[in-house]
Amino acid sequence: MISVQLPNGRQYEFRHVVFDYDGTLAEEGRMSDEARQLLAELAAKTHVAVITADTFGLAHQELAAVPEVELIILAAGQDGTEKARCIQEWGAEHTVVVGNGVNDQPMFFIAGLKICVLGPEGASTGVLAAANIVVRSPADAIRLLLNSKRLIAILRT
Repeated sequence: MISVQLPNGRQYEFRHVVFDYDGTLAEEGRMSDEARQLLAELAAKTHVAVITADTFGLAHQELAAVPEVELIILAAGQDGTEKARCIQEWGAEHTVVVGNGVNDQPMFFIAGLKICVLGPEGASTGVLAAANIVVRSPADAIRLLLNSKRLIAILRT
């Protein structure tokens, strides 16, 4: 679990972190070694799921060496509503979502904390507008979650 106590008294307790894959964790379907290592650290701390349409078809291969990460590959024709359904089942207020694409918008509308990765593949304006935090890379997003003081610094009022 990721627990964050803000100076204004607001308390966050996140039990789930959900990532999009392509454009968020990976560039052209490939993850960096740094992102893979940090993701493993995060998965040792809390439930981590990757929900993806897997555009490049490499998610299973790239995540195979990352223990404790749940991979959900959406069937052809499914859209972001399936991602949002998972978030609702796990408890939206206790879920962090990390994404960049249009099919991430439904989960961004309901999650307790929303992080947009504005990396080399860009980000949809809907996700960008709905985000609480915007970062440059998946490693930056994961580091925020591994160090609650970083979250406090950006979320304090």
